[in-house]
Amino acid sequence: MLLADDFFLIAHDDRDGRSRLSPRAVDLGLAGAMLGELVLEQRITIEGARLRVLSGEPPADPLAHTNLATMIAEVQHREVRTWLQFLGQTAVEQVGARLARVGLVEQTQVRRLLRSTTRWLPVDVNLPTGRVVRLRRLITGFEPMRVADATLAGIAEATGLSGHVLWDGEPGAGRRIQHTVGALPPPLRDLVLQVEAAVGDAVLSQRG
Repeated sequence: MLLADDFFLIAHDDRDGRSRLSPRAVDLGLAGAMLGELVLEQRITIEGARLRVLSGEPPADPLAHTNLATMIAEVQHREVRTWLQFLGQTAVEQVGARLARVGLVEQTQVRRLLRSTTRWLPVDVNLPTGRVVRLRRLITGFEPMRVADATLAGIAEATGLSGHVLWDGEPGAGRRIQHTVGALPPPLRDLVLQVEAAVGDAVLSQRG
C-alpha cells in the first residue's frame, strides 16, 4: 500500500470517516506522505529544508505523477514547507479519490446545519483497523521495519497520530519510534522533521 494511502486510512475513523487529528495535521501528514512516496521512488530528494528533483521519469501512480510534474514545472520553489502547504490544500481529496478508484473507500456527504462535509468511508471497515494494528505491531515489535513503514511511523509521530495507534503509552514505543526515525535515510529523516515542524507551527498559529 502506498504511504499516503496508509496514513489516510489510519488517520480516519473506520466507522464514520471522521479525522482522528485536526484537519491541518491530517493535511500536512498526507502531504508529507505524498512527498515520501516520491523520495521512495527516487524521483526527489530532501536535503534539510530543501527539496530537489532527481528524475522526471513519471511514477506509475497517477497522483504521484501529477505531483512530480507540478514540482518540475515550479522548480523555483524548493522549500519543503512550501510543498507541504501546497499539497496539503487538496491532500484529503486527492488521496481519498485515489483510494476510491481502487474500491477501498466511498465518498459521502454528511449534512450539518447549513453545510455539508465530504467524508470517505471504508468499503471494508476492517481495513483501517487492520492498518492500525499492523503499524502498532511494527512500532512495538523488535523486527527491523521496512523503510516505507519506518517513514509512516515517523510521520504518524510527527503529526500526533501515533497516540491513536498505540495503547496506553506502550512502554518503549516512543524510544522505538525515535530510533527508527533516526535510522531512516537522510532525505526521509529530514522529511519527517519538516512535517513535525510544520505541524508544530500550525498548532501555535491556531493558539495565537
